[in-house]
Amino acid sequence: MALSRRMLLQALAAAPVIPSLWSARAQAQGMTTPKFYVHLCTSHGAIWNQNMYPAAASPTTQSYGGHTIRRQPLALNVQGGRAGVSPVLTGSSGVFTSQLASKMNVIQGLDWPLYVGHHSGGHLGNMARNDGSGEAMGDGAVMGAHPRVTIDQLMAWSPEFYPDLSSVRERVLTMGSRISYTWANPSTRSGAIQEVAGTRDSLSWYDRIFPPGTMVGGPAPRPPAVNRVRDDYQRLKDSARRMSGEDKQRIEQHLQRLDELKRRLNVTVGAQCTQPARGTRSNHDLYGRPYVGDYDVNPTKQSASSKMLNDLIVSSFTCGLSRIAVLHADSTFTDFAGDYHQSVAHRAEQLAPAMDNQMPSAPQTILSGGNQRFFEDVMLDLAAKLDATPDGQGGTLLDHTLIVWTQESGNVTHNTFSVPVITFGGASGYFATGQYVDYRNTALIYDRNRTEVENPGLLMHQWLGMTLKSMGVPEAQWAESDHGGYGYRYANVNWGNFTTQQAYPAPKWALAGSDLPWLKR
Repeated sequence: MALSRRMLLQALAAAPVIPSLWSARAQAQGMTTPKFYVHLCTSHGAIWNQNMYPAAASPTTQSYGGHTIRRQPLALNVQGGRAGVSPVLTGSSGVFTSQLASKMNVIQGLDWPLYVGHHSGGHLGNMARNDGSGEAMGDGAVMGAHPRVTIDQLMAWSPEFYPDLSSVRERVLTMGSRISYTWANPSTRSGAIQEVAGTRDSLSWYDRIFPPGTMVGGPAPRPPAVNRVRDDYQRLKDSARRMSGEDKQRIEQHLQRLDELKRRLNVTVGAQCTQPARGTRSNHDLYGRPYVGDYDVNPTKQSASSKMLNDLIVSSFTCGLSRIAVLHADSTFTDFAGDYHQSVAHRAEQLAPAMDNQMPSAPQTILSGGNQRFFEDVMLDLAAKLDATPDGQGGTLLDHTLIVWTQESGNVTHNTFSVPVITFGGASGYFATGQYVDYRNTALIYDRNRTEVENPGLLMHQWLGMTLKSMGVPEAQWAESDHGGYGYRYANVNWGNFTTQQAYPAPKWALAGSDLPWLKR
């Protein structure tokens, strides 16, 4: 189902019309130009600072949060057909242009201030989704008792982000598992916080975004069976006088899901949308999936599979059928065939290959190489495609988008100091771009005996809150009771070489509701 060059050009040819129509509708209804959000999530982390971040070059400094922070412009280094701002953040110079670099930010020094062995929920604000490890500190268990709705879902169910759902078929394109979480009844913001089921199957997504009979000029769709199913559930709820309150709540939650399905099925795509042709095979059929065939050791297949999902994100955004996408990487983008977690991630600080498992190169070389490939073939590919889509106002669709890439941990496996945050796009001018910012407190060092230096910085909660504000979601819809950012307030680094109070004092939490320095335009 990969989009051919001809199909992509057809989609881009229609693109100037779409945003201008959105702008006209927005002005008529007193709304701002629509914004778009994409979050790319990868497991592990453990990339050395020198590989992940630009080299320091006469940065601007200021005091913030009780320590000195740094900023410098991004400098794109171009050599031999390659362009990059760091060894990992590198790609083809034909794609990674100075224009794209000017729309990029590299952020160092944002922390989850606790120990969690493994997690997937922290990317989007639900650190409760962890494996419960780190028993000695108990941090995983503490966070597990305080789940949060993820920021993609807060956007998706905010009337300020989606003031008009008439053209929206999918509130969020959830491409992957254990990453997106919402209420059992999101329309009333009530009930238990539950995982949103996701898939990375491109053909399944195509049929959800462009179901048969929904295009102007196409065959009329049959009346959806969901209408009859919903009526049956409503009759059950209305007639069951002796039903418990808990059972009534479950039926109400199911009715809400049916209402959302009915709404989606009634969306008809306008004639201005150029629908890509439906392929006969999905990315899974063409390239495989985790634990099937050679997919896990074939980075070419992993990249090609992800690019098919990127094409669907661009088509969906261009046609106005969704404005949010979350993609959880399903592999390492390397050809390593052993136990990646134990042999690569856990040994990322080693300078030479381990002899016990006959690794072909040093663990850091394997890990950094896989992340470089993810950056080039997934993040940079998507940013370039969105930047090639005109917005009808002299800019591009990327200008109205915020693409974010985060990793599971910081520069040392399992530790959550300085989790990398890489972005493209300015969210319609909310963000200043083209810069490398470093929020670490370099006066505090976690372990002086480590090869790789770790320092505490500012709070990830502050970044998450700023992201929600950049997307126009009012603080009243997500504000925490004890700090201004987003995410459960908890900190414990007393097992390090500095105390929790030294690293994350009360004044730092007090800043969590503010926009991060230098990032707000």
